[in-house]
Amino acid sequence: MTFSFTKNYGPWALICGASDGLGAELARKCASKGLNCALVARRKEKLDILKSELEREYGVQARSVPMDLMDEDAVDQIENIANSLSIGLYVINAGGDTIGKRFLESDINARQKFLRRNIELLTESLYNFGIRFQKQKHGGIMVIGSDQAFSGAGRVSLYSASKAYAMNLVESLWTEWRNTKVDIAYMVIGSTKTPKMLGILEHYNVHLTTIDLAEPSDIADWALSNIDQGPTCVFDINPNSMNPLASPTVRRERILRNTQIIDFFYGDLEADETLMANLKSGRNWK
Repeated sequence: MTFSFTKNYGPWALICGASDGLGAELARKCASKGLNCALVARRKEKLDILKSELEREYGVQARSVPMDLMDEDAVDQIENIANSLSIGLYVINAGGDTIGKRFLESDINARQKFLRRNIELLTESLYNFGIRFQKQKHGGIMVIGSDQAFSGAGRVSLYSASKAYAMNLVESLWTEWRNTKVDIAYMVIGSTKTPKMLGILEHYNVHLTTIDLAEPSDIADWALSNIDQGPTCVFDINPNSMNPLASPTVRRERILRNTQIIDFFYGDLEADETLMANLKSGRNWK
């Protein structure tokens, strides 16, 4: 059967964090493929400008939905959007570091809001869209992540921890959904030439020539071309790489092996010789 982007992921895409930078580029790429776009972010003016651009340039429908994803009712607001539109693609491009301080210097209110968006919103919305997409027998979920998911780092403790949480959650859901028509992928990216990043560099007097920033348009093209190549895709890593940490192939094989081990413990799988060897090694991550 011929693959159809609009059939698999249409007719509407819901894009969180769509006001500018990578989110706006993802919306443009979705629209260029024929998807209508629901645009979610805080800044109404920017959303309205992008909405008009998408309708004018690509002939699709677009809707701007200004909201703060840190609000306590953000999950309900997103669910209301999904109930009013036929969503086939859910893109989470929101989760930047809003704390910017070492852990013991951070404010409790800032931590709570950050975790509400990066953990609670992510978890509940993936559950809601997972149920929705399984019922309609098609759909795609794409979580834009960060290479900070691969390790902790000082000054960004909650940020790196939340990115690792998101990556492991997506990888786990991918194993549970891999035999369905619902795709889910975690897109690992590094520093990107977005207005926010440029503002940070300017604030700290870091010259652009000192850092290699990826173009949002290139990342958007890559991301939409790899929704079905989950669970974890890394922008600057060759898909054929065997890097034990970042290789999509190695991660996929390890995730499937670990899932077999867990299925064995839950009584859903009889162990063969290879599985028993993995169990005896006690090192499932290798």
